[in-house]
Amino acid sequence: MISKKILNKEQAMYAVKNKEFEKSVISSKSKVIVILTQDWCPQWIYMKSWVSGLEIEEDIEIYELEYNKVDYCSEFMAFKESCWKNYNVPYLRFYKEGELARETNYISKESLIEIIDAL
Repeated sequence: MISKKILNKEQAMYAVKNKEFEKSVISSKSKVIVILTQDWCPQWIYMKSWVSGLEIEEDIEIYELEYNKVDYCSEFMAFKESCWKNYNVPYLRFYKEGELARETNYISKESLIEIIDAL
């Protein structure tokens, strides 16, 4: 079963300061996906239409942040691009047992399921 949460300012700014999300985020379940994006992105609009309806047996947490809609957008985007060297949206970070296991940008539903199964 997938549960979905929105990253809050404290969680996002922790990553900016520490170059990674806090353990309470990335270890909230055995498998965690963090999606960093902007609400206008056509690929995200499409992904968003099926991400919330995914039917997966495993217990997975998905965190989302549409960072163009927050007051710390400039700071977070600068961090994402300079530290993680990712300039595209959506940007997905996959964690297994609290450790970064994979990163990608836009992917299909089928590819997302394949990555989850492989974690």
